[in-house]
Amino acid sequence: MLWTEKYRPKGIGDIVGQEHFTMDAELWIEEKDMPNLLFYGRAGTGKTGAGLALAYSILGENAADNFFEINASDDRKLETVRTLIKQIAQTGTIGDVPFKILLLDEMEGMTNDAQNALKRIMERYASNIRFIITCNNKNKIIHPIQSRCANYHFKPLSNDRILEVVKGILQREQITGFDDNELSSFIATLNGDLRRAITEIQAAKYSNISLKKQSEISLEEYVKIINLINNKDTTVLSILHDMIYAGRDISEICIGLHDAVINMNGLDSNIKFKYLRTLGESEYRSTTMTPRVLVSWFVGQLM
Repeated sequence: MLWTEKYRPKGIGDIVGQEHFTMDAELWIEEKDMPNLLFYGRAGTGKTGAGLALAYSILGENAADNFFEINASDDRKLETVRTLIKQIAQTGTIGDVPFKILLLDEMEGMTNDAQNALKRIMERYASNIRFIITCNNKNKIIHPIQSRCANYHFKPLSNDRILEVVKGILQREQITGFDDNELSSFIATLNGDLRRAITEIQAAKYSNISLKKQSEISLEEYVKIINLINNKDTTVLSILHDMIYAGRDISEICIGLHDAVINMNGLDSNIKFKYLRTLGESEYRSTTMTPRVLVSWFVGQLM
C-alpha cells in the first residue's frame, strides 16, 4: 500500500502544519457546519488530505452517502458541471447533516465556462451542498468563486516538520535503513513537498537503493526532456502536453526541470543559466497562460 494513502490524515488532528486552517476546522466540526472552502498552494502541502479529513469529520457515519470527490483536471468540461455536479447538488441528503460536501480537486484544470456554471450552482443550491476546492494556482480560479469561499493558503512545510513526519512513518513501518543526515540532505531538495518526500523514500526502500540514487531516478524523465530540447527534437512538446493531460501541475513540471538542470553534469553553465531564467519566467507567466500554451512557449524560448 502506498504510504501517502496509508498515512493520509484521518482527522483534523493528524494534519501537519496549516494551523490557520485546523483551528477553524475544529470549530466547524463542533458546529456541524462549514463555509465553501478554497485551498490553494503548491503540490504536496496537504490540501486534498485536509479536505478529506474535514469532510469525513463533519459527515461522520453518513459520509458514504453525502461526500463526493471529483478531480477537476480530469472532468474539466462544462458538461461535467451541468450534469454530474448539478445532479449531486440538487438531490437530498441522508442523515442528520443538512448538506452534502463535494471536493473538487485540482480545480485550475476546469475551463472558465465550467467555473461560471459552477458559480451558479453554488448560488442556487447553497443550502444543500458545500464545496471544498483545491488548486495550486489561485489565479486560475475565477474571482466570483474565490469570493464565495473562505480562502486558505497551504504553505510548504519546513524541512524539520517533514523530517519529523518521515521519521514517524519509518518508525511505524519498522524501517531503520536511513540515518538522519541522509534524510535531512534529501528533504532539503524537496522545497517543502511532504508527499514527494514520503513517495520517494518508500520507493527507495522497496528498490533497496540510496535516497540520492532515488532522486536521480525521479529526475530521469526531466533529463530526457532537457536533452530533447538541446537536440531540437520537437517530440518534446508531445511529452510535455501528455504530462499536463495526465494531471501534472505546471509548477511541478517547472520544479522537476529546475532540479534536473541543477544536477545535470556536462551541461554548459551558460545553457544552465538560460534554462533557469526561462523557468523563472515560466512560473511568472503561468498566471496568464494555459499550461499547454506555456510549455510551448517554454520550449520555443530554448530551441
